[in-house]
Amino acid sequence: MEFKIATLTFGSKCRQRCPTVMVASGEMTLGTVKNFIAFAQQAAKLRASNVLIIDSPGGRLVEGVNFGLVLRKLRTNVFVGRVMSQDGHTAAVNGSCMSACVYTLMGGSRRFVTAGSRVGVHREYLPGSFGSDPMSVLRSTKRFPEVTAMLRDYSKKMGVNPALIDLAEQYGGGGIRILTPADIARYRLARIAN
Repeated sequence: MEFKIATLTFGSKCRQRCPTVMVASGEMTLGTVKNFIAFAQQAAKLRASNVLIIDSPGGRLVEGVNFGLVLRKLRTNVFVGRVMSQDGHTAAVNGSCMSACVYTLMGGSRRFVTAGSRVGVHREYLPGSFGSDPMSVLRSTKRFPEVTAMLRDYSKKMGVNPALIDLAEQYGGGGIRILTPADIARYRLARIAN
């Protein structure tokens, strides 16, 4: 996952008071949390606001959960989106938060998803479970009740309805459930921002 700082200019309407935010994009791999902590320390020295805009296809489940725990400890607000620059102006636009990213989003002190962003959930997978060989197929169908219980407990502590984990459990074998704005509100995952 890559981290950077961006100043949102909103078409230069904010003039001298344009907010500077933290931005995360890419896959969550081993070391993502460690790298974010170092980045967040630097961002604080540069007086970036305690806001993270995230766009991620997911990645390692443990990194996603641990990233969420760090964000909660830091009281970071999280927005699902991407930062784009055009004609000298920088703005946040729709993005995506899939798979393990959803557990990171849960950790936000306050959480926001734009109506056009995509958020998707599925059940957890074993490493090596993607493929058509017999062992990959077996790994993709294996269930882990203790992991599901841990995720339900985590979501509850983060203020998210644990029924979201039950929904995710219904989507395995490479499937993913894209949440509607109504789903996002119903499960208390985030506020929908326009």
